[in-house]
Amino acid sequence: MTKKICTLVTVACLGVLCFSGSVLHAQAPVPRTATQTFTVTVPQNISISAPAAVSLLHDETDNNQSFANQPWVVKGNIRNGVLVSFATGSAFVHTQDNTFQRNAKLDLGLGTTAGPAIWTITKATDQTDYATADGIATVEANSNGVGRASFNLGVSFITEEFGLFAAGDYVTTVTGTITAR
Repeated sequence: MTKKICTLVTVACLGVLCFSGSVLHAQAPVPRTATQTFTVTVPQNISISAPAAVSLLHDETDNNQSFANQPWVVKGNIRNGVLVSFATGSAFVHTQDNTFQRNAKLDLGLGTTAGPAIWTITKATDQTDYATADGIATVEANSNGVGRASFNLGVSFITEEFGLFAAGDYVTTVTGTITAR
């Protein structure tokens, strides 16, 4: 702080007594500034969450047996978006005798979404064909930015004609895969 002395002559008289003096004034300080930057690094993160395993009892008709839609949650903070696919590893296969198989059908619907991304289903339905050794059914979607989506995955056991396949448990496994665009 710089001090400046200004002389002020003051004469005051109180009766016979008189005095004079100086006044000390402070000069205004020159402003000084400093800055500090704070940075948060957000790592890229993509994820897919599957619901728990489900089962159903065949109704003993020729109707396809459809599971309730299963909600899969997909998240991605990639600015260009993500690609997501759901695929069977096989048709429905009897757990004790793999010569007995039934086709699996997948249907994909879009549930709730959050964030700025626009989600698009690019392949809504597919079905295995065990008779031609095509055990893979795949449905697909993508996004164009950052966001979260719940996909409703429908899975059906294609009966064709009840009574022409062995009693027992038939299993297929669906794998969800997410990748950055």
